[in-house]
This record gives sequence, C-alpha cells and structure tokens, in this order.
Amino acid sequence: MPVDYSVAVINNRLQQVVNAVDANGNGVLRLLNSGNGIVSSFTLQVPSMSIAGGVATFNGLSLLDFSAVGGTAVGARIEDGVGNIVVSGLVVNNTASPPPDIILTPTNTIAAGQAVALSAATITGH
Repeated sequence: MPVDYSVAVINNRLQQVVNAVDANGNGVLRLLNSGNGIVSSFTLQVPSMSIAGGVATFNGLSLLDFSAVGGTAVGARIEDGVGNIVVSGLVVNNTASPPPDIILTPTNTIAAGQAVALSAATITGH
C-alpha cells in the first residue's frame, strides 16, 4: 500500500527542492543525451518555482535556449546556480507513452543552434 502525505507536507518537501535550486542564484534545467551530455539548457528564474496544492510550477515560462548544443534528449536534470545537481534521473521523450517526465514536441531530437522553448513545467509532489 502506498504512503500518502498531507498536502502541507508535500508542499514543504517541494519547498526544499525550490530552496536547493535557488540556493546559489539562478538554477538550470538541462536536457541530456544518452551519455549525459548537454543537449539544451534553460536558466531558471529566482524563485524558480511557485508551490500550491502539492505542485511546484516553474516561474517565468516560456524559457528559451537560443543556442542548443544539439542531439537527442533522453534525460534531464535540474542544477543550482553553481552546478550542484538537485534533481536527476528525469526521462525525456516525444510521446506520452510510456509516460516520460518531460515531453518534447514534435521531436526530442534538437539541432545544434536551434532555439528551444520550455513552455510548461511542473513537479508534482508525492
């Protein structure tokens, strides 16, 4: 049987994530290839997210990367402003099945120099 937390506890846990991402300035969301090389990066605002109802919603969207390195994004991580990894192991794909953490449309293959937009992003607490 799964463990259930109150919304207040979930919000507190999510706030710790936001505090860690924002601890050293602007955090970064990085899209990664299969070798954990960077495909594209998005500089996050401070505060990076707002929390309500057990969900952390990224602030300042749409975020843009006008100079993508390029490649096929299959993973992602969130770092603080000095590169400490706060969230890792995120799965990236261009389809909803099986459900990834990040869906890139129309494809998860990004050309070098391509402009990439992050138009919606949330973290649902558990």
